[in-house]
Amino acid sequence: MSFYLYLMRHAKSDWSGLGTSDYDRPINHRGEKNAKRIGAWMAENNFLPEKIVSSPAIRARQTIEIVSEQFGHSQVKIDLDEDLYLASLGTLIEAVQLYKNDVSSLMLVAHNPGMDYLVNDLLSRSINTISGHIVMTTANLAIFEYKDSHFDPEKDKGNLIEFVQPKKLT
Repeated sequence: MSFYLYLMRHAKSDWSGLGTSDYDRPINHRGEKNAKRIGAWMAENNFLPEKIVSSPAIRARQTIEIVSEQFGHSQVKIDLDEDLYLASLGTLIEAVQLYKNDVSSLMLVAHNPGMDYLVNDLLSRSINTISGHIVMTTANLAIFEYKDSHFDPEKDKGNLIEFVQPKKLT
Protein backbone atom coordinates (compact mmCIF):
# COMPACT_ATOMS: atom_id res chain seq x y z
CA MET A 1 0.00 0.00 0.00
CA SER A 2 1.35 3.42 -0.95
CA PHE A 3 2.52 5.92 1.65
CA TYR A 4 1.91 9.64 1.14
CA LEU A 5 4.14 12.30 2.67
CA TYR A 6 2.65 15.81 2.71
CA LEU A 7 5.07 18.66 3.34
CA MET A 8 3.69 22.15 3.88
CA ARG A 9 5.19 25.44 4.84
CA HIS A 10 3.02 27.57 7.13
CA ALA A 11 0.83 30.26 5.58
CA LYS A 12 1.85 33.93 5.26
CA SER A 13 2.42 35.52 8.64
CA ASP A 14 1.51 38.93 9.98
CA TRP A 15 4.48 41.21 10.62
CA SER A 16 2.45 44.19 11.82
CA GLY A 17 2.60 43.40 15.54
CA LEU A 18 5.62 45.28 16.81
CA GLY A 19 7.20 43.42 19.67
CA THR A 20 5.56 40.10 18.75
CA SER A 21 8.09 37.30 18.96
CA ASP A 22 8.76 35.19 15.88
CA TYR A 23 7.20 32.19 17.62
CA ASP A 24 3.98 34.09 18.43
CA ARG A 25 3.45 35.68 15.01
CA PRO A 26 -0.02 34.81 13.61
CA ILE A 27 -0.98 34.38 9.98
CA ASN A 28 -2.41 37.34 8.09
CA HIS A 29 -5.54 37.59 5.93
CA ARG A 30 -3.76 36.31 2.83
CA GLY A 31 -2.40 33.42 4.89
CA GLU A 32 -5.92 32.48 6.03
CA LYS A 33 -7.19 32.59 2.46
CA ASN A 34 -4.30 30.48 1.15
CA ALA A 35 -4.62 27.90 3.96
CA LYS A 36 -8.32 27.52 3.08
CA ARG A 37 -7.44 27.07 -0.60
CA ILE A 38 -4.89 24.36 0.15
CA GLY A 39 -7.25 22.53 2.53
CA ALA A 40 -10.12 22.69 0.03
CA TRP A 41 -7.84 21.40 -2.75
CA MET A 42 -6.69 18.53 -0.53
CA ALA A 43 -10.29 17.57 0.31
CA GLU A 44 -11.47 17.86 -3.32
CA ASN A 45 -8.62 15.65 -4.51
CA ASN A 46 -8.91 13.17 -1.63
CA PHE A 47 -5.44 13.91 -0.27
CA LEU A 48 -6.29 13.59 3.41
CA PRO A 49 -3.41 12.80 5.75
CA GLU A 50 -3.94 10.23 8.46
CA LYS A 51 -1.66 12.12 10.84
CA ILE A 52 -0.45 15.73 10.94
CA VAL A 53 2.58 16.91 12.90
CA SER A 54 3.12 20.65 13.11
CA SER A 55 5.49 23.15 14.56
CA PRO A 56 3.78 24.66 17.60
CA ALA A 57 4.54 28.23 16.45
CA ILE A 58 1.29 30.19 16.18
CA ARG A 59 1.45 30.66 12.40
CA ALA A 60 2.00 26.91 11.80
CA ARG A 61 -0.78 25.91 14.22
CA GLN A 62 -3.22 28.37 12.66
CA THR A 63 -2.31 27.14 9.19
CA ILE A 64 -3.03 23.51 9.93
CA GLU A 65 -6.19 24.28 11.88
CA ILE A 66 -7.59 26.14 8.85
CA VAL A 67 -6.37 23.49 6.40
CA SER A 68 -7.86 20.62 8.40
CA GLU A 69 -11.20 22.46 8.82
CA GLN A 70 -11.60 22.10 5.05
CA PHE A 71 -11.47 18.30 5.34
CA GLY A 72 -15.08 18.26 6.59
CA HIS A 73 -15.89 15.37 8.89
CA SER A 74 -12.48 13.76 8.59
CA GLN A 75 -10.99 13.22 12.03
CA VAL A 76 -7.28 13.74 11.54
CA LYS A 77 -4.92 13.61 14.49
CA ILE A 78 -2.77 16.73 14.89
CA ASP A 79 0.34 16.61 17.05
CA LEU A 80 2.60 19.53 17.87
CA ASP A 81 6.34 18.93 17.97
CA GLU A 82 8.59 21.65 19.38
CA ASP A 83 11.50 20.27 17.33
CA LEU A 84 9.76 21.37 14.11
CA TYR A 85 10.04 25.05 15.00
CA LEU A 86 12.76 26.36 12.64
CA ALA A 87 13.94 22.75 12.16
CA SER A 88 16.99 21.83 10.13
CA LEU A 89 16.98 19.29 7.30
CA GLY A 90 18.31 16.62 9.66
CA THR A 91 15.61 17.27 12.25
CA LEU A 92 12.88 17.15 9.61
CA ILE A 93 14.19 13.84 8.25
CA GLU A 94 14.22 12.47 11.81
CA ALA A 95 10.60 13.62 12.23
CA VAL A 96 9.56 11.78 9.06
CA GLN A 97 11.31 8.64 10.35
CA LEU A 98 9.66 8.96 13.76
CA TYR A 99 6.09 9.71 12.71
CA LYS A 100 5.65 7.63 9.53
CA ASN A 101 5.21 4.36 11.38
CA ASP A 102 1.71 2.94 11.82
CA VAL A 103 0.08 5.34 9.34
CA SER A 104 -0.38 5.36 5.57
CA SER A 105 0.04 9.13 5.24
CA LEU A 106 1.81 11.83 7.20
CA MET A 107 1.79 15.62 6.92
CA LEU A 108 4.48 17.88 8.35
CA VAL A 109 3.89 21.62 8.72
CA ALA A 110 6.99 23.65 9.44
CA HIS A 111 9.18 26.58 8.41
CA ASN A 112 11.86 27.62 5.96
CA PRO A 113 14.64 27.16 5.26
CA GLY A 114 14.17 23.59 6.56
CA MET A 115 11.13 22.78 4.44
CA ASP A 116 12.94 24.08 1.34
CA TYR A 117 15.88 21.80 2.13
CA LEU A 118 13.70 18.77 2.86
CA VAL A 119 11.57 19.03 -0.26
CA ASN A 120 14.59 19.51 -2.50
CA ASP A 121 16.53 16.74 -0.77
CA LEU A 122 13.63 14.31 -1.37
CA LEU A 123 13.22 15.67 -4.89
CA SER A 124 16.88 14.90 -5.65
CA ARG A 125 16.01 11.21 -5.20
CA SER A 126 12.54 11.39 -6.72
CA ILE A 127 11.48 9.10 -9.52
CA ASN A 128 9.67 12.12 -10.97
CA THR A 129 12.44 14.14 -12.53
CA ILE A 130 11.56 17.80 -12.20
CA SER A 131 14.46 19.97 -13.14
CA GLY A 132 15.47 22.83 -10.97
CA HIS A 133 14.89 23.84 -7.39
CA ILE A 134 11.46 24.01 -5.75
CA VAL A 135 10.94 27.02 -3.52
CA MET A 136 8.63 26.43 -0.59
CA THR A 137 6.99 29.82 -0.36
CA THR A 138 4.27 30.23 2.25
CA ALA A 139 1.41 27.71 2.17
CA ASN A 140 3.00 25.61 -0.59
CA LEU A 141 2.34 21.87 -0.39
CA ALA A 142 4.53 19.09 -1.77
CA ILE A 143 3.18 15.53 -1.85
CA PHE A 144 5.52 12.57 -2.21
CA GLU A 145 4.44 8.97 -2.72
CA TYR A 146 6.46 5.97 -1.53
CA LYS A 147 5.69 2.29 -2.06
CA ASP A 148 5.03 1.82 1.68
CA SER A 149 5.84 3.27 5.11
CA HIS A 150 9.11 1.34 5.38
CA PHE A 151 11.01 3.85 3.25
CA ASP A 152 14.11 5.64 4.48
CA PRO A 153 13.80 9.36 3.61
CA GLU A 154 17.60 9.67 3.51
CA LYS A 155 18.05 6.96 0.89
CA ASP A 156 14.89 5.73 -0.82
CA LYS A 157 13.31 7.13 -3.94
CA GLY A 158 9.79 8.42 -3.82
CA ASN A 159 7.72 10.21 -6.39
CA LEU A 160 6.75 13.87 -6.21
CA ILE A 161 3.13 13.57 -7.30
CA GLU A 162 1.89 17.10 -6.56
CA PHE A 163 3.34 20.51 -5.89
CA VAL A 164 0.51 22.86 -4.99
CA GLN A 165 0.82 26.63 -4.79
CA PRO A 166 -2.25 28.45 -3.45
CA LYS A 167 -1.74 31.39 -5.81
CA LYS A 168 -2.27 28.99 -8.75
CA LEU A 169 -5.54 27.62 -7.37
CA THR A 170 -8.76 29.34 -8.39
